[in-house]
This record gives sequence, structure tokens and C-alpha cells, in this order.
Amino acid sequence: MKTLASVLLLGCLLAAPAVAASRGYVTTPAELREIARKAGAGKQPYKNAVHAIVRYASSASEGGQGAEDPHFWPLGSIGGEQSCPGTFQPRFLADGSPLVEAKAMAYHLTGNAGYAAEIRKRLLELSTTSGYGGRKWSQCVPNLNWYVAGWIIAADLIEDFPGWSASDKKTFQRWLAAEVYYKSDAASDFRSNNHGSAGSAAAAMISDYLAGSGIALVDRDGKSSTPPEAFAEAKRHQLDRMNGNAYMRHEPGCPPEFTMVGIRPDGGIPWELARGSTGCGGKWIEKQDASWTYQQTHLQGTLLHAELLLRRGDKSIYDNMKQDGGGSLRRAVLFVLHNPNDPSKSYPLHRSHFPMLELAYRYYRDPAMARELGIGTGHRKIGSRSGQMLHFGTITHGFSPDETPAPPPVTALP
Repeated sequence: MKTLASVLLLGCLLAAPAVAASRGYVTTPAELREIARKAGAGKQPYKNAVHAIVRYASSASEGGQGAEDPHFWPLGSIGGEQSCPGTFQPRFLADGSPLVEAKAMAYHLTGNAGYAAEIRKRLLELSTTSGYGGRKWSQCVPNLNWYVAGWIIAADLIEDFPGWSASDKKTFQRWLAAEVYYKSDAASDFRSNNHGSAGSAAAAMISDYLAGSGIALVDRDGKSSTPPEAFAEAKRHQLDRMNGNAYMRHEPGCPPEFTMVGIRPDGGIPWELARGSTGCGGKWIEKQDASWTYQQTHLQGTLLHAELLLRRGDKSIYDNMKQDGGGSLRRAVLFVLHNPNDPSKSYPLHRSHFPMLELAYRYYRDPAMARELGIGTGHRKIGSRSGQMLHFGTITHGFSPDETPAPPPVTALP
């Protein structure tokens, strides 16, 4: 009977060679193969992170038991017109997002093509869906923007799978353009809150994934853009959101003096802090209520967008800061973890947002982030699925304390 360690070792030997077609959103096949090599040698945190993600890919649980099953799929089937009665709906889209992403990573970590075959099947199934609330604003807008990221990452990571044809890819690309993009673009254009942050990140990912496809991206007003044009627009809106602007819809309501405020100099995001007890101008998180969770939800989209740009040779979101110190992604993370106004009022990240901290720490190497992750201790945390866009951060961005990881590989802009 094969142990997980033997499967990982086999994966190091048998995984397919790197292909240029994988553009890389949070990781690439080559990076995953190097992680598998280190895990096979017993190096941490790779060993524990690989064990957790392969188990998740096979059982949707970090502690899943039983034989590895690349075709594990507990979410039934999907097709036709869809609606979104709440968050995490439809389940196939929402819970399927981290599951297909985990399977895509397991494909390269183990060399088991069964994972890629299952991803292909589910991508094509998702591509038969439509509707999602139509042209009206609904819960489907944030749901699609949050959950489509894992599906795009999975599709990108099976580019080298012989069963994934050019026709299959075009089918998925057309679905993204027809059913998702105009919703992503609308949120990106007009929302200053976490819906907009996710919308800009999703619009950027879609436009990047459609690079060279010949498919136009049409917004809700009927304007047609090329993927490079749409990519640049999404970046502009994300930076405007961080720095403050007067053209987006600001909600929930804050006093007029906050109209041009994005991320404050101390890292607080008024439009999210106002959702709970902290309030627009609160100097720290008052308690672990909606102010705490929505500040973090907002950062999922911004961090994913920052990482995508970094992998296209652009540090602008990671490094953004206005003259007064506002607009800083780093400070927005630390507002929760190590509050600059009163460190005693700091809070840990919510479990569902924890995986994104790996991206922030890898770029900023901030000591407060290191403490939260348990770097250099016997309690090193391992990021699993999240509630929105960024999953399995330890696999994609974790590293050993004795390492100084190089910047990620760069792929040309769309």
C-alpha cells in the first residue's frame, strides 16, 4: 500500500515538465514540483503543507482519512440557470473553488493525472451554467468574483494535461467572458468596499487568462475591451480604491470627510470598519464583529491582485503608499494584527482569512506577520481553504526560516 510520502516522492519523479502555457497566478507547476521535492526530503513547512493539501484534494478535509482519491467530488453536478440565495452559493461554484484548486496543486505535487482529469470534468460542467442574477446587482456578483479565482487557478495549472484541449480551454474562456466578466467589471468600476476589491482582482484574472484568445470582454454598458485594456483598467480601479476616490459608491455610509479616503494612513478601511462596532474613524478593531471580518475580506481581493501583478513584473499594489502613508496594503493587514494606534487592541486573523497572510509575509517579511504564522516555532500554522479568494497560502508562499526565497517567476503582461 502506498503511503502519502511515497506518492509525493513518485510525484517528484513523474510530474510533467514545466510548460510555458501556465501563466501562474499564485504558483506554477515548476514551483509546485520544487515544493514536492522539499516535502519529500522532510523539510518544513512544506511537508505538513503538502500533506494537508493532498488530503484536502482527496477528501475536502485537512485530516481526511483513507486512500488518496483524485476523483473525490461531494458537490454533485451543475448546469443551466443559476441563482445565489446566499453566500457560498451555488455550492458547486463556491465549495468547488478551493477543491479544484487543491486538486490542481495535488496533480503537480503527486504526478497523479486523475486530479487533472477531474478538474477538466468540473470546469466543463461549470461552463454550462448561466444566469447568476442576470444584469441586476445581486449576491451572485460577489459570489462569482470571490469563487471564480480558484477555478481560473486550477485551469491554468492543468495546461500541461494532455486531456485538457484547446477547445476545452476556449469553452471555459467563453464562459468567463459571457457570465462573469461584466459582473466583475461592474464591481471593480463602482464599489469601494470588499465587493469592489474582489471585482478588480477577478476582472484582472479573467482578462489575463483570456490573453491571446481573441475573445473580447464586454462590460455591462456594452463597451468592448481587449484583455490588455481590461487588465489595465482593473489595476487602475484597485489602486484608486486603495488611495481614495470620489467616483465609486461608498457603503455603508460614512461622513462626507471620508469620501476621498481609501486605506487610511493607519491601515483602517472606513467602508469596512463601519459595518461593525468600530465605525468609519475607529482607531482599532473594537471587537471581533463585522468590522474585524470585513476589513479582512477586503484584503483578500487586494492581496490576490497584488500577487497577480507581481507575477507580471509589477509591484505597484504591494508597494503602493500615498505621501501621507495612506493606501498601504501592508498597513491594512497590520491594522488588525499589530494595530499602530494601540498594539494591545490587536486581533489575530479570522481562520477563514488566515491563508492570505502567507502572501503578505512573503513579500513584506513583517515580524508581526511572522508571529501570527508561528514562524520559527513548533506551532507553525498551515493555511487551508479560506472563505473567499486565497486558499492554501502555505503551499503557495510558505518557506522555511533558513531560506530567503527568490521573487516569483514573471510572465509577460496580457
